[in-house]
Amino acid sequence: MGTSSIFLCLLFLGGALGLTTSPAPRRLRCYTCSFAKPCYPVPTECQDDEVCGISVGTSEQSEVIERKGCLPRAQCPLQGYVTYWLRSYALRHHCCEQDLCNSAITPQRPPDALLITLLLLSASFTWGGHLLH
Repeated sequence: MGTSSIFLCLLFLGGALGLTTSPAPRRLRCYTCSFAKPCYPVPTECQDDEVCGISVGTSEQSEVIERKGCLPRAQCPLQGYVTYWLRSYALRHHCCEQDLCNSAITPQRPPDALLITLLLLSASFTWGGHLLH
């Protein structure tokens, strides 16, 4: 028996014994933490039909809560409501599909009136100074 015949025989036996099968696909890993503040995210392995997500809830009083974790893929474009500590929150989901991709901080709300006022005052002093020269 030649070298190539021995190699082919070993390759066939290895395949028959399952030695050359590819490993099972790895599941997605996501950060997980509850609505509690502060959030200390812990890496968690998701189920096959889940993706990583950040769920952001906003109350009528503009209080924002956030939860991170695995979400069913079908939930990602949906919005809903959740009750947390007897307060109702409008809930929206931000989803991603890479390992630990949900580490981002909650998208911030638009700047408030104080910040806009400070920016306008700063701009007026800058432009006003140039107009006086």
